[in-house]
Amino acid sequence: MRLNPRYLVVFCVVAELRSLSRAAEVLHLSQPAVSKTLKALEEAVRQPLYERTPQGITLTEAGKALLPYACAVNRSLAHATRFIEERRHKRIPQLEVGLAWSLIPRYQASLLRWAALEEGRCELHLANGTTLELIEQVYQRDLDAALVLGGTDALPEPLSARRLTSDEMVLIVAPTHPWAGMGGVALGQLEGATLLVPQRNSRLRLRLEQFLERHGIVPERVLECGSLYGVKAAVAAGLGVGLSSRSFVEPEVRAGLLRVLLVEDSGFSLGVHWVAYPEASLDAATREMLGLLWRYLGEPTSASQGR
Repeated sequence: MRLNPRYLVVFCVVAELRSLSRAAEVLHLSQPAVSKTLKALEEAVRQPLYERTPQGITLTEAGKALLPYACAVNRSLAHATRFIEERRHKRIPQLEVGLAWSLIPRYQASLLRWAALEEGRCELHLANGTTLELIEQVYQRDLDAALVLGGTDALPEPLSARRLTSDEMVLIVAPTHPWAGMGGVALGQLEGATLLVPQRNSRLRLRLEQFLERHGIVPERVLECGSLYGVKAAVAAGLGVGLSSRSFVEPEVRAGLLRVLLVEDSGFSLGVHWVAYPEASLDAATREMLGLLWRYLGEPTSASQGR
């Protein structure tokens, strides 16, 4: 049996929007045409893939299992369309690059300066997220490359990582906090502290949790603040001791708005890495522009092997 890839595209859009009518608008089809396509897909699979509920479309177990493959086809067709359109109309290549939240103060200005220098040759689109989110987006080819903090010890094949530099994990407090003048703390002092942390899939948080578990340390209270921006705001409000990377809080530290506390333990640093597919798997235009951007950001201090 040869499955019509259009069926999978329609199924992916319907599943993401959870609505036949909204999917029909996006796909520029009539709602009956969308329903007919889904029925044909279900007949091919020989299982129901979705149910209609008052809250919208809900996938069955078979639908959930099929969805990643359907959306992979949708992404591939979108990338192929973009590739063909760029060649047909000689459009400027678009470069999709991810930047971890923790690295925004350190690299966003450099990325935008490079985009200004290459104006007319390349159009740069930036996306922000946690390290793990960005690696997944590169793997799914939603991003061409990403600058991430740590998280490259178990890259999905065939992604590769090149090391730019490193950044230090630090604790931050408000100038009025009792620890503000200490300069450093032992990890054990967190036992009785209110700890302000970013979201659960933050690489910084995962690393700190590993240290705390290894040493059997349980803070008095752990407050999740969303992004690192939320951590900074909560610390500035005097709500506790925050977790950050040093470069992320340097502007506030220089302005006297926050104080940095070094952790008196080894291993409190993470590598800054450039994650992408191997060059051989990239089209010529993307490969060229990524190479120029990589060289602009600086030669690597060391290289991490492709996996």
